[in-house]
Amino acid sequence: MLAELREETPLFHDPQLERWFVTRHADVRACLRDRRLGRNFRQVGSEDEFDAAEPLDPRWQPFWDTERWSLLWLEPPEHTRIRKLVAAAFTPRSVEALRGPCAELARELLPSGGFELLRDFAQPYSIAVICRLLGVPTDRGRDLLDWSHAMVKMYELDTTLAQAEAATAAAAEFRDYVVSLIEERRREPQDDLVTRLVEARVEGERLTDAQIVSTIIVLLNAGHEATVNTLGNGVRALLHHRDQWDRLVAAEVEPAAAVEELIRWDPPLQLFERWVLEDGVEIAGQAVPRGAKVALLFGAANRDPRVFDDAEAFDVGRANAAEHIGFGGGIHVCIGAPLARIELEAALRALVQAKPLLELAAEPRRNRAFVIWGLDRVELCA
Repeated sequence: MLAELREETPLFHDPQLERWFVTRHADVRACLRDRRLGRNFRQVGSEDEFDAAEPLDPRWQPFWDTERWSLLWLEPPEHTRIRKLVAAAFTPRSVEALRGPCAELARELLPSGGFELLRDFAQPYSIAVICRLLGVPTDRGRDLLDWSHAMVKMYELDTTLAQAEAATAAAAEFRDYVVSLIEERRREPQDDLVTRLVEARVEGERLTDAQIVSTIIVLLNAGHEATVNTLGNGVRALLHHRDQWDRLVAAEVEPAAAVEELIRWDPPLQLFERWVLEDGVEIAGQAVPRGAKVALLFGAANRDPRVFDDAEAFDVGRANAAEHIGFGGGIHVCIGAPLARIELEAALRALVQAKPLLELAAEPRRNRAFVIWGLDRVELCA
């Protein structure tokens, strides 16, 4: 369906969903980089001026409070200031220092015999990495996992009342836990990300507690869900294309290269949105009015034959696979992308080396979400 949409038109409007959908790689990338499009509109206008916008429901205030300072939603100048402060704590050196622990955790947590990939390996592995990064005791991993699962339901196109209530309750519990962590690190600093966020200073400024809460929550929710779903979608693809799995087993292709094709071919994030903040914006040569909501279809763009030769083919050695749009772009490019690549490479390497005869025990089931795109179960036999 995405391929049909992409080849029929680069841009279309859906009146029911009140969105303009962008389908092709070049146009999606241009939208990600266009500063006239933003993740938030409230700095330039009201709900009345913007299509599909509704006032924030006061029932979900604890959820929106945790989102208030998320880098995913901010626009300059707030975004610029806070991203600098987060980057001062989330440095390339601190991320690279997790390469060894990621490899160790992947080997340790990989089950013996047959197993269900998501719950038995991908989820505990991803949470263990996040716990190591934050300096959180691993016995709180279950709480982090449950909070993340509940909160990301608010990003879908069809969130139910029950899901909104669960997301809000989870956000309140997550906020309270992070505030307690911040207080602990102020008393007793440690070598972890929470301490570095507490101590970060750029041009004399520090992060507030609310900004640290939003940062930690988005790092967990975006990082955990993307890692788990990339592994699920990717292992399914590899075992449906046995020749590509065998290339990894034979060390013909390195896991680090294969990770890029896993993200390109079946990305964990299918849709990312922008608001048109100014008059005079054109997308794919067509005028899109100020106040419109634009939905970027990553899954369609990542298989655009204008960029990727034989784009429907799954090729772990694809030379330009890293041109995928899985990590976004522009000022909102994923700040956790370097860690995600390290984490996914280590997990894939552990699977390939320990279980070269891995097979699907049953056809994996898709979950019912679209934006956060993944599987419900991936049963494996080794």
